[in-house]
Amino acid sequence: MSLAFFSKKFCVGLSYGTSFPLTIVILDYWLKECEVSNSAIGLFTLLHLLFTLKFLWGPTIDNRDIPFLSKLLGRGKSWVIASQLTLIFGIVCMAHLDPGSNTVALMFFASLISFADGCQNVALYPYQISDVSPKDLGYVAGVIGFGHRIGGIFTKFVTLHMAHFFGWTIAYESAAFLIFLCMIFALLMPNPKPSGSDDYKNLSTFSTMKKIIKQIMERGDGPYVLFILIMYKAAPSMIQKMSRPFCLEMGFTKLEIANVVQLFGSISIIIGGFIGGFLINKIGTRKTMLYAGILRMLSSYLYILLWLYGPDTRVLGIVVFVEGIMEGVAAAAFLAFFYELCSGGSQYALLSAIRELGVLLFSSVSGLLVDGVGWLDYFIIVPILFLPSLWILHKGPKNQRLATK
Repeated sequence: MSLAFFSKKFCVGLSYGTSFPLTIVILDYWLKECEVSNSAIGLFTLLHLLFTLKFLWGPTIDNRDIPFLSKLLGRGKSWVIASQLTLIFGIVCMAHLDPGSNTVALMFFASLISFADGCQNVALYPYQISDVSPKDLGYVAGVIGFGHRIGGIFTKFVTLHMAHFFGWTIAYESAAFLIFLCMIFALLMPNPKPSGSDDYKNLSTFSTMKKIIKQIMERGDGPYVLFILIMYKAAPSMIQKMSRPFCLEMGFTKLEIANVVQLFGSISIIIGGFIGGFLINKIGTRKTMLYAGILRMLSSYLYILLWLYGPDTRVLGIVVFVEGIMEGVAAAAFLAFFYELCSGGSQYALLSAIRELGVLLFSSVSGLLVDGVGWLDYFIIVPILFLPSLWILHKGPKNQRLATK
């Protein structure tokens, strides 16, 4: 594997990471600053539903051309570019709205961004696995995870700094420019080789979904796989969702959050991603998921220290560093787990949608739980949700990639 090979994978991850935080992370800070309740911030997660439902149009992206654009750029690249153009449009429109007086319009454009981000997610999947051998999955997952985190750092760090110094309009316009840079990367990358999705090219979306679900259930560990997809990220998603309004309530400024949580925390996740890639190739994907999940659960309890100490940036740095390392390892292992399962974009779209639906549902009720029990009890209760998936990883049967025939 050459430096050019890893550079391409890095750019793919960069595109993923740049757009995703805008409706999940940055919007939370914006809403909290506008004095929106924790319950409402949690429910705003449901706007990401169109990202989750990408499996409905995944087969179309996988197997259909965009008139004129596909002839000019090729099928894969044309869908990526179309998705990124839509992202830029939605972000710029969102930049000129006020959450207090333009709530409906804000929800519409946040949903449009989620839709376009989901399309990009599906369109980029063949770029992830193109020319990758099974023995290199761990390394590729680490590199893509690295690109994803770097993209997230740029978006979160730059946007929060811009919001602090110049306001939210300039902040979101800066984010749109970052997507434009990703579009340039996409134009320079060659189209990926077919990813095995021809198996579904003559099927409707419903038939494709039915066939993939059948393939999952025919595996020896099919039900266990579905359970892991839903539950493995449940607790982390709830912790991360409410960590943002929690930091603001504790008295941290946007600048402190940008420097400590988003920059320092993201760097620790990157380090964890490379550790995860190394462990995957040494001990296997599921063992890495198991051990990382256990440590990730324990690291979640560090938020209790932050609750006790208040707005101390040193304590915040310790919390986000330890949590970030464990999150990076777990995220790399979970990504490799997907690669082992999927052989095409349609499979990836449906299985990732199942995973994201779990994240969406758990995150959406996180604010209600905080407002109901308080911060201390929240950070005591939520990590317990790790246990079911960890037990399955330890005791459940094991299988490999989904069939495509």
